[in-house]
Amino acid sequence: MKYKDVIQLHELDLITAEQKQRIIERFRLREEPGRLLVVLSVFGALLVASGVVLLISANWEVIPRGVKLAAGILLMLGAWAGGWRLRESSGHHPKSGEALYLVGAGLWLANIALVGQIYHLSSRPPNAILLWAAGIAPLPWLLRSKALFVLSLLAVWLWVGMEVNDRGSRLGGLEENQVLLYSMIGLVVLGWGMCLRAGRWTEFSGPAEKTGLLALLAGIYPLCWLDWGAKPLTPGALGLLAAVTAAALALTAFGLRHRLAELSPQWRWTWGASLAGLAGAGWLWLFSGSRDGGGIYGGETPWAAWLVNVALVIHCLLQVQVGAALRSRFLVNLAVFFLALAIITAYLRLFGSMAVTGGMFVVSGVFLIGLAIYLERKRRSLLSRMRQPAPAR
Repeated sequence: MKYKDVIQLHELDLITAEQKQRIIERFRLREEPGRLLVVLSVFGALLVASGVVLLISANWEVIPRGVKLAAGILLMLGAWAGGWRLRESSGHHPKSGEALYLVGAGLWLANIALVGQIYHLSSRPPNAILLWAAGIAPLPWLLRSKALFVLSLLAVWLWVGMEVNDRGSRLGGLEENQVLLYSMIGLVVLGWGMCLRAGRWTEFSGPAEKTGLLALLAGIYPLCWLDWGAKPLTPGALGLLAAVTAAALALTAFGLRHRLAELSPQWRWTWGASLAGLAGAGWLWLFSGSRDGGGIYGGETPWAAWLVNVALVIHCLLQVQVGAALRSRFLVNLAVFFLALAIITAYLRLFGSMAVTGGMFVVSGVFLIGLAIYLERKRRSLLSRMRQPAPAR
């Protein structure tokens, strides 16, 4: 229940002023700021962080070493203290407080770079990102900040990406297959988010599920364009992918148990099977072959990319139904977006001669127009159903 919902109930004379106040105090509801304030706060936070970096850079040579370090630490602590004051102490500016938390996290990364530059420490970028991610990891739990929680997830993904592409890294050797690793990490985060619904950190379940599902689909989609896996994986890279996938499936299976209140058992396991199907399609693509014919099963295999494309379409159709059952606009809109991408991808991959392409343009163009109209009507119908009160159980 949101603050505006309680106000609406009072304006419709469904609850008294006393009941309104008791509900607001009982659930600690607060008036949500407008989107303009959120955008301006985030943009302002970025400007502040960028301005501090530019000011220090402009006077870098004349600033003593100790002053540089002290200024960086004080600015970082000041940003976090200001965020706490706005978000927790007064409670009137939660979004502005979150923006200052992000400024503090950005300054922590800047301080790491500053120390490395002053004392000429190792210039290996993944190490700095790992230290940054480790430093901000406890903050979401201490400050109960969703913005810092999402930032910590992005920091981990950034570190994995830089580590995978760094020469001499133990995570190297994945090449094109690294997108499959990112998607499996997304499935880990999605399953973890569902597990969080059963504990005291339920406010982090939504951001984790949304971020994880977005990463899963964004990592699977590029495989629709590739007709091959990369060169044969090293045992270490293959073991890493297998371990991450196993953890993802285990967390997802465990987390689905906490969706009983919102999904029927049939749809709960259908949703789990759909997620597992995406992971399975990715692994089939992985073992389909390589560009130089040196893969496990030989050369190029166009069926692998088509299999991933079909699996993505089926998953998106199921996700629309799950989104309607959970009354989640995010799930519905994300599914429609990737469904459109999958259809367009299949359409472009079917290009042939001018005659074949021309005929396909006519037929598929009419089909896409009709499908767009149907999907838009279906989307509006589902969103309308989600706005209605949930049926009593």
